[in-house]
Amino acid sequence: MTEKPLHSNVKNPVLLFVGDPKAEFHSGCKVFDVTFPNVIHPEDEEVDEGVKVGEIRFKNHYVGILTLRAKFRSAENNGEPGELKWRTCLRRMKLMPSPHTESGSQDYFSLTRKHLLFDLVNLTALRFILQQPSPVWRDFKLEELKVFRTSAVPRSVPLPAWLTEGPTESSERKIPPAQRPLTPAASGKGGVGGVPNLESLSANLQELWALAEVVSANQTTVNLGRYEVDGCYDINLLSYT
Repeated sequence: MTEKPLHSNVKNPVLLFVGDPKAEFHSGCKVFDVTFPNVIHPEDEEVDEGVKVGEIRFKNHYVGILTLRAKFRSAENNGEPGELKWRTCLRRMKLMPSPHTESGSQDYFSLTRKHLLFDLVNLTALRFILQQPSPVWRDFKLEELKVFRTSAVPRSVPLPAWLTEGPTESSERKIPPAQRPLTPAASGKGGVGGVPNLESLSANLQELWALAEVVSANQTTVNLGRYEVDGCYDINLLSYT
């Protein structure tokens, strides 16, 4: 079953200006916060228990560079709750390889632990800092933003039974002898679970490599002309499309 995203409040982005806010020129930077109402009391910002974030998904809309900051409560000190502080957990990640071109402008992204500087635990808020240095695009933002408690790690595919279990009498009867996997008795090398050992695999790979080298050395540079007969095409070899 697919995990539901955490309940959160996404505030409206604030466009940062340089100098007079009434001027048309702006910094190409937007900031917005994501808060988690289940753990934050708006009156005094007292936190019952911070959340743990494992994955952040969103669709890009012409954001060139993304910086992410996390607000969390530090560890308790002498039984007293720790103070709230901000830390940068993602620093200037490029969402568009070149801000002046369309590449990456409409892509979907998934941020997990491998992208972040530290684990997002005891979290109370996230701050997204969006940058678009190119004046080509009139607007830039993140769409379809969802925050998950854990990352969606795909489950490992189990190995076939013939790799992990020894052959049974019924399975031996169903599989032709030529297609049966090698067993320790058949290989004589002490393979495990029907798989030949490294020496056998290495010897076979060495033979394949030697054959490939011989074929590569004997390749001809002359045009084969596989569809030509005495300089003309055979009508039976042509197809109509």
